[in-house]
Amino acid sequence: MATANISPSAPTLSYNSKRTSRLSSLSNVALRDQSKPHLFTKSSVNVITQKARTSQLESVGTTSSDDYGGVIRRLQNGSDVRGVALDGEPGRTVDLTPQAAQVIAESFGEWVTERVVRDEKDGGGDMAAGTRVQVSVGRDPRLSGPRLAAAVFSGLAKAGCHVVDMGLATTPACFMSTVLTPFNYDASIMMTASHLPYTRNGLKFFTRQGGLRSSDVQEICERAARKYVARRLGIGGTGMPPAVARVDFMSAYAEHLRKIIVERIAHPTNYQTPLKGFKVIVNAGNGSAGFFTWAVLDKLGADTTRSLHLEPDGMFPNHTPNPEDPKAMSLTREAVLANGADLGVVFDTDVDRSGVVDSTGVAINGDKLIALMSSIVLREHPGTTIVTDARASVGLTEFITAKGGHHCLYRVGYRNVIDKGAQLNEDGVETHLMMETTGHGALKENYFLDDGAYMVVKIIIEMVRMKLSGIEEGIGSLIRDLKEPAESVELRLNIVTAPSYAKGKGSEAVQTLKEYIQDGKLKGWYLDTCGDCWVSEGCLVDTNEAPADIDAFMYRAKVSDDANGQHGWIHIRQSVHNPNIALNMQSSVIGGCQSIAKVLLDSFLLTSGVKEYLDISQVEKFVNN
Repeated sequence: MATANISPSAPTLSYNSKRTSRLSSLSNVALRDQSKPHLFTKSSVNVITQKARTSQLESVGTTSSDDYGGVIRRLQNGSDVRGVALDGEPGRTVDLTPQAAQVIAESFGEWVTERVVRDEKDGGGDMAAGTRVQVSVGRDPRLSGPRLAAAVFSGLAKAGCHVVDMGLATTPACFMSTVLTPFNYDASIMMTASHLPYTRNGLKFFTRQGGLRSSDVQEICERAARKYVARRLGIGGTGMPPAVARVDFMSAYAEHLRKIIVERIAHPTNYQTPLKGFKVIVNAGNGSAGFFTWAVLDKLGADTTRSLHLEPDGMFPNHTPNPEDPKAMSLTREAVLANGADLGVVFDTDVDRSGVVDSTGVAINGDKLIALMSSIVLREHPGTTIVTDARASVGLTEFITAKGGHHCLYRVGYRNVIDKGAQLNEDGVETHLMMETTGHGALKENYFLDDGAYMVVKIIIEMVRMKLSGIEEGIGSLIRDLKEPAESVELRLNIVTAPSYAKGKGSEAVQTLKEYIQDGKLKGWYLDTCGDCWVSEGCLVDTNEAPADIDAFMYRAKVSDDANGQHGWIHIRQSVHNPNIALNMQSSVIGGCQSIAKVLLDSFLLTSGVKEYLDISQVEKFVNN
């Protein structure tokens, strides 16, 4: 989850925007116990003895001070931190321990405090003398959450921060806690590993400017690595258990979403209950999204009976909370059709992504979701630019341009896509929508924040608007002109080296393929700079004076053959989440992806030497079948 480092055109909020005790439209939301900090017991902080710490370190194979620090550095996952927090994954040991979480949180607290103090010295601050930096902390329902949260609280307090516990929350809500009055916290941490297994957990970081960049997180992890080594040597204790204030921010966030729906629909007869008469099925996947049903939709008059998996359960027993998950979409589709619903909604664990199902049972995710949002945004902002990642189809580009929009294809990675949109706006190119094919979507009007709930709010408003206009067809009718590829395939090449070498080997393989294509060793393959993109040079080369940080190597190639001419493309990239390389292929002809994979196998994977450290079995199986 990410936001760009600029605010939307309407409220302009600086990093040191004025604190105020005035309650605006949120005045009816109680701030529970803010003035009476809750004291956590010493046991809840999970202070680990030196013997236990040594055992944990040995379990991940560390033997020296350099290796100790590597434990922390390897937890960086692009712009956030992720690791294994519970036993249960074959071949993986726990590396996101309470001690690791504590030093990372402490380092983030110091990092934020240094910037607030620096701004104060520069005359831009507004903090009263003696006021501490305030950091909110939310989490998804993972079983490791409470234990790691205690360590995060401890680390932030050790850095001198005032800690505010949001409890069960969403990633977008954590960012919004920095900008919504009367909260306006200086920074926030969300504890989540998104759609990954229950054994994983992680940390996402925000300031009032948005999510941190990869380079920021690298700086924080470097600092945390030094602390981790020192603690391993017995330098620097854990300190006293922190005082933590609790706050019910999710009620305020839900009210914020309800207000947007009410005001923008402006229903002529049911102003306060504009969703009366609409049936919506919500599939929360046992993650953090249940609030959207009872705190948003129900209060606006919607019928949400027969919604699915609303109760938080950190084991995620029904399916992976992920709008890309086939089972999640299938169950939601069945519920929509069985109950005659107007809309089905699928959220991921921490609600920074979503997908929908229309009234006819059509699953709308990936390119379809981008097309739907493009249709809505282009009606509101004719001619705007829409940024997506480079895995988007040719049909999507044709759809956007047919509606008068411009399509900028850019690097894979939601942070890359969002930052590109922010940069285009700064350069005077009006860009209102940035979406990745995985479901991350951000809007200029909403702080450039990838918020799955806000995305659904936009779709619901459009659904009601269509009904009020006398249009009986559902929201799926907005994308009937979208042409889909004949084939679309994703395969993975696992990197079979020690974890500490995986990133380097992944880069080596991707770069080697680039050289093979440039040297003409793969007949009919040509490096693609997303040629129809009229902004900069698309996803492969950023020619701006200050290029965006590259968190992983990736390239796309157009593919032609004698029988079909140019019929498809292949995209290869390092994964920032796992030690593997992702291969995406699309073709306009049946059998085209298998043909592309065969050329890749015969002319590169078996001849270039990369087979020594890549597991190519998925490609071999796909080609041979």
